[in-house]
Amino acid sequence: MRLTILNDNVPSKGFLNDWGWSILVEGKYRFLFDADTRGEVLIHNSKVLGVSLKNLDFAVLSHWHYDHYGGFPLIAKLNPGLTLYAPPGGRIEGLRVVEIRSADEIIDGIWTSGALDGFEHAIGVETTSGLVVIVGCSHPGVDRLTKAILEVSGYEKAHLVIGGFHYPSRRTLNKLARMTEFIAPAHCSGDDAKAYVRKGYSEKFVEVRTGSVLKV
Repeated sequence: MRLTILNDNVPSKGFLNDWGWSILVEGKYRFLFDADTRGEVLIHNSKVLGVSLKNLDFAVLSHWHYDHYGGFPLIAKLNPGLTLYAPPGGRIEGLRVVEIRSADEIIDGIWTSGALDGFEHAIGVETTSGLVVIVGCSHPGVDRLTKAILEVSGYEKAHLVIGGFHYPSRRTLNKLARMTEFIAPAHCSGDDAKAYVRKGYSEKFVEVRTGSVLKV
């Protein structure tokens, strides 16, 4: 499976960048997780990276904050009628929104944590290396979201947890480290959290930014 970071808060030369988060996931299924703030950022960066935003199998929205759903109107134009798995609370014209409430397998080998606190969900994707957990902002806690994914999927441990951790405490990061082999803090994780994982769990730390491509 390949994870292409279409936008993260940390810029890279040659890419457009703003406060937001979006990953193109390509494996058994090809889908978008979150869609940043602006469609033009996704279009520009996808062209630089040589990937298409068309012909997606589905899309996932972690939660209804603009820095995660702002680009979906563009995705709808490129993929009319595309299914969007999202927590309750919103609609995107041109997309078929399937509301996520409880933890479940949404499609073969892909699980949702359920909308924790009725607000945000994460997903777990089965790969040959193990389970990859993708989060948006982790408002309910990245440890809680990861635990929910492990429980619903039946995995004892994740291979990778990637996404925004919402300025987590060290206690939260310590708990997360026990649940996964690799940790890729991004978006709203904050410099302190990144530095803590880099120093305290150097063997687990994975650095990502706009334009990063990870192969799992």
